[in-house]
Amino acid sequence: MSITSLPVEILTRICEHLEPQEWGALRITCHQIYGNTLEAYATRYFKILSLLLTRDSLGHLVEVAASETLRDWVQEIWIIPNLFEGWPQKDKENFKSLGLSMRKQRRMLRMMRGEKEESTSTNAEAELDALFAAYEGTLAEHRAILDSELLGVLEECLPRLKNVTTVGLRSYPLEFLLSKANYRSFRCLGLRELKKFSTDDVRGHLTFASFRKDMLSPPFGLAISQVLHAIIKSNRKVRSLHTCGNYACGMNLGSLKLPESRYRLLLPLLSDLTALHMCIRIKDHEQDKFEEETFKRLLNILVTVAPKLKILTFAQWSPWEELSPLYFEDLSEKIRFSQLEEIHLHSIEVTVDTLRQFLQTAAPTLKRLSMNMVSLTDAIIAARDPGPITEERSSWGSSLSTEVINEIKMLWMRSFQFLADNLELQFVQLSKLGYRGREIKLQDDLYMERGQPDAQPDSCARPSIEPHDFYSDPKGGQSLDFYFDAERASIPLTRWIMQLQIEMCNPLSRAPCRLPGTSGMSFNREGMRSLIMYPPGHVPVEDPGRRSAILEF
Repeated sequence: MSITSLPVEILTRICEHLEPQEWGALRITCHQIYGNTLEAYATRYFKILSLLLTRDSLGHLVEVAASETLRDWVQEIWIIPNLFEGWPQKDKENFKSLGLSMRKQRRMLRMMRGEKEESTSTNAEAELDALFAAYEGTLAEHRAILDSELLGVLEECLPRLKNVTTVGLRSYPLEFLLSKANYRSFRCLGLRELKKFSTDDVRGHLTFASFRKDMLSPPFGLAISQVLHAIIKSNRKVRSLHTCGNYACGMNLGSLKLPESRYRLLLPLLSDLTALHMCIRIKDHEQDKFEEETFKRLLNILVTVAPKLKILTFAQWSPWEELSPLYFEDLSEKIRFSQLEEIHLHSIEVTVDTLRQFLQTAAPTLKRLSMNMVSLTDAIIAARDPGPITEERSSWGSSLSTEVINEIKMLWMRSFQFLADNLELQFVQLSKLGYRGREIKLQDDLYMERGQPDAQPDSCARPSIEPHDFYSDPKGGQSLDFYFDAERASIPLTRWIMQLQIEMCNPLSRAPCRLPGTSGMSFNREGMRSLIMYPPGHVPVEDPGRRSAILEF
């Protein structure tokens, strides 16, 4: 039987087992096969486009946008603005010295294992020089694109890609892109060119520790600025916008360019948003300026689009100062959800009441909730308020009384009670919760009855790298995520969440998780500072003019 006589469904299933190049080669051998597999081929490889910020990948995007056959299939564009951020933090001579040392070690290991000796280069130094030069060239190209060139390409392509409704940013460690990403499971423009760095000489330098948020947030701020400008220039309405992605690193406010004129043009184009991932990083370094006007515009975007949102991921992390509670307080008063089904709160500081007010209007529709690195800031009696963590007060035993710890537990139990009684949640995820930057530890005695999910709770985020298994430790869970899945659980949410036991984490027992509010101000019951420090902006929050300015967003 000729392959051309096969039903389209069977032909498509066969082709799905081919590598991209093999499928492409098969399609051009026969006009009938070309036509019969067009939809499956285009859907698999062009419906969702991811691209690294290299000139090679931008050139491919321009080609797709110019193709009358392929461009109408594109629905999502995901930009990966991080490349080599954090690596290598060394000069050429250090890179070469370490490279020569690693080559010697690899040669000795092969000899110890009795493996066949590989042919060695007679000019290793020249090879390492060339590799470092290629790295510097790729990085310089990448940064030039981040600074300005991305905007021109997006302005050219977006008007042609008429079916694109999702635009977003995503991030991947270099280790994944070089070592684990393959073309079958991870379609990314520019990846093939980047693979030239997938050598032992480069992999020896790689470490996931280099994948740092403070190095990722500036390129994210630069990239989203150009994305928003391109959306305005092309007058394109989008239904899904992601300022961050699978790895919540946040966009740096100082790198984000959103002047008032551009903001006013952008708002109408976001009026139909149903999915929004807004991850804000207030500062990367203590000396950075707090871009308050930009911050307030972002919050106002959230308020404006909230009524139509179905999925929201929101973070507003201030890693160097406890953010004034007035921002989230006013946001909670203004926001109105009417269709929200799924929400993910990450790296925020809230009180029990502002959290309740923020979620209240979503109660009729909300089904899925995750809270990660959420820190409560409710006032405890001023004389016993623990205040921020400092070097002198890093020990839990010396800084908190039993009474204060009990009040912290009560605050979280009030939050859990609200979730159980006022929301019809089908899925809940809790991870790295705390109080004023101090992490709490949950213990779940009903872990067998709560159900176990088989997918990540964030439906917006496709798995990257290797998704962590969802698991539980019945004896405690300092670093675990706690999930409740109503479809699999044998008990109701109320019973599960109200039996969770809360203890304070001892930062000496493991590497501490840095929650929002780890350093900065502390507010007592009246909202006054218990330390002589100011919120971002360096103006006392009690100043009437300051309060008025905060509330005007």
